[in-house]
Amino acid sequence: MTAGFSDVELFDVRPTNQCGQKPCAWGVAPYKEYQRLASKFLEPDEYRIAFRDNIVIDGVRLKADMTIIDKPRLIHDLVQDAEVHLGPIPLDAFERVVDATGVERAYLGPAIGPELIADCVQYRVRSEADLGLWFKTTGLGYEWCFPLGDGEFHMGFGNLAADMDSYRPLATMGEAQAAYKPRCKCRSRVRLSSPFYSRPFTNGKVVGVGESIGSVGPLGADGNLYAMQCAELLIDHWDDLRRYESSVLKKYDWMRREREALEKMVKGRVPPLRDVRVFTSHSKRVGIELGPVQALQLFKRAIDTSRGRS
Repeated sequence: MTAGFSDVELFDVRPTNQCGQKPCAWGVAPYKEYQRLASKFLEPDEYRIAFRDNIVIDGVRLKADMTIIDKPRLIHDLVQDAEVHLGPIPLDAFERVVDATGVERAYLGPAIGPELIADCVQYRVRSEADLGLWFKTTGLGYEWCFPLGDGEFHMGFGNLAADMDSYRPLATMGEAQAAYKPRCKCRSRVRLSSPFYSRPFTNGKVVGVGESIGSVGPLGADGNLYAMQCAELLIDHWDDLRRYESSVLKKYDWMRREREALEKMVKGRVPPLRDVRVFTSHSKRVGIELGPVQALQLFKRAIDTSRGRS
């Protein structure tokens, strides 16, 4: 018996990388919200592997509330000893199917769109030096570095237009590039479309959750906590999927407005102040003290670098 469900079966595809997860820096913010969600099933502090009270964005140090968790271990302990079937789901065998397949929407089918999908690549590296916690704007996307503890870091790059094959960790950090040793590498895509443009949320007996219905910040590409919140909303409205949809759209309406700001940037236009404020409000919710002027500078830098200007 699991949370009121007498018969639950799990399905997945065979993992293609070492940790079994697609590119993700394992960050959660704010930590209190992660604690609230994870404590429903586990002891959240057991999965905390690093914490930083500041973050560097394009060379500017800002206050932050960023925690890195052991995401693969957290998922493993949530699943416990339940059998995970590898392969497609036999839809006829179940009363309801939850599609948590992210970009693929394997059972929901295509979204109404138009979709905004970014490619990303990530390395797990070991370094004797503390590489820090930082983001660097690069065209219509950014590079990132997240500490994992014990001298290891996630370093990655995501972008709506750039070539992922050209990315090399620390390529812009001079001598520091020689100080790290790659352990593994993975690639994937991330949906930046927002829930509003990722409908329908249901398809017959199938209902979507998390990234499959666009619960990812379009400008920050953050989604760990939003996926957990979305799952909570689904359980709360299990018997009323219309209310589930309306609750998701209401809770993440800011994602719709961020996505519209991103569309302007794709067209080479600097978003207006109202869109800048949506992003700074998002940043504040996750504990990053980013002001409107700094956010506007980020947007301008993203547009300039996407055009090949420094």
